[in-house]
Amino acid sequence: MKRTSKILKANDVSYSEELEGRDYFQVLFQAGQEPREGYVLLQRQFEIPDGGESYFECDEFERSGHYVIKQARLRRNSLAIEIPGSTGGNWEINFEIDDQRYEALKEVLGIVLRKPSRLVVVEDG
Repeated sequence: MKRTSKILKANDVSYSEELEGRDYFQVLFQAGQEPREGYVLLQRQFEIPDGGESYFECDEFERSGHYVIKQARLRRNSLAIEIPGSTGGNWEINFEIDDQRYEALKEVLGIVLRKPSRLVVVEDG
């Protein structure tokens, strides 16, 4: 399978809440109510050793898997992420959420994509 570049306009952004004491975290970007409309899911669990890998899933299920994601860049209204490997690729996810939800999203993504993965937060302005 060929590496790909994909842009997703997420009309819904959800993430783990109440972070204290959790062993499992996730962020879900959805274009619509149905999976076939497009989505990106990022998860990380801390219950058992996992080699520091995050789980990536999208509407192209064959591209899904556990990865160390070395390149992710969060901006106020977008997330650019590079999934490694021959089935990976580059995703740009665009979204609109309020400031409070953005701060929470930034915190959860920081957990899901913490070392050895790498999340860079770009503060515009």
